[in-house]
Amino acid sequence: MTSPLDSYTASMDGLRLPDEAKSRMVEALREAEKSARPAAPAEVLTMPVRHPRRRVRRWARVAAGLALALALGGGGTVAVAAGVLPNPADVLSDVFGGAPAQTELLNEVGHPIGASATSNGVTVTAEAVVGDRFNYAVAYSIEFDDPAALEGLELHGGGKLTYVGDAFLRVDGTMGGGGLVRLYDADPGDNTLQLVQVMGVQTWNDAGIVGRTARFSMSKLEIFTDEGEFKTLAAGDWNLKFEMNYVDTTVDLPAGQSTTWLGSAVTIDAVAVSSLGVTVDYTIDRQTRDLALPGEVSDEALAEQAAVMGLPVIVTFADGTTFDATDTNGSSAKRGDGTSTVSKATTYDRIVTVGDIVSVTVGDVEIPVSAA
Repeated sequence: MTSPLDSYTASMDGLRLPDEAKSRMVEALREAEKSARPAAPAEVLTMPVRHPRRRVRRWARVAAGLALALALGGGGTVAVAAGVLPNPADVLSDVFGGAPAQTELLNEVGHPIGASATSNGVTVTAEAVVGDRFNYAVAYSIEFDDPAALEGLELHGGGKLTYVGDAFLRVDGTMGGGGLVRLYDADPGDNTLQLVQVMGVQTWNDAGIVGRTARFSMSKLEIFTDEGEFKTLAAGDWNLKFEMNYVDTTVDLPAGQSTTWLGSAVTIDAVAVSSLGVTVDYTIDRQTRDLALPGEVSDEALAEQAAVMGLPVIVTFADGTTFDATDTNGSSAKRGDGTSTVSKATTYDRIVTVGDIVSVTVGDVEIPVSAA
């Protein structure tokens, strides 16, 4: 039987391309097919530390501003995600545009090597990435050749700026998600800003995102001033890609407990926490109808949805603070025979150490993290 790889190979032979380019393309597709086959996780080889001194100083400011230098708790092995067949367009991009930058590990944090792009006198560099199976945080530096571009910025607490730009990061094999983006100036005395993206995503095969390729693009960097105006700090074309290589901080908690929500029986199927977020899966003996288009949703329909999706989820930390994860970055529900299976995932409003998470309360069931 003819495989998709054979078809690709035949198509490539018919193109008028240099032999060397065709060979690289076919080899990339062979490797993609290999990675799509179920296999034991393979260890990712890390590169020796090669940070130039200037880059290390820049990352130090990023870490100080976000506390990414925390000794991240939890644990797991770093492995390439198996069973992921990349988009053919992405494969072609990697062949002709160069492979994604490798990401080395340093103190459990991933540091992309050479993941940088310059346009119109502004250089964007991916400095670090941390995360878990389905959530990640990426820190970037944005360096201006002309320091005057940053004069007169209206900074808020912690050097934050009201960001309204259009920086996007897409990870291969994901199909959506949500999170936040923050822009700040860790050192007003230099010519560099810091951008952080914290996102939770869903994948096609629930295999996790460690080992996949991340693709960043930005065409404009804007802020919203206190005077109610948009201010463009930079416009250009920034594109870079790198490996999502970091230590997975996911900790799976005991599940199988029973509770109730608004009179319906609930079974807790899975709970996981990490340095970035919490995920809860449960089955409830209730169904909800499909919602109408925006603007046509009745109060009754919203109440039905809340009766299925609104099961409270509260994360408690060692310092006594809590995080309400009831309303999530991303959630989904599948209807069964009189039941709904719900998956709720959200990122915290900060990066934490897993060892500082005391418990997760789902409905009225408190699950200690120490019991994992």
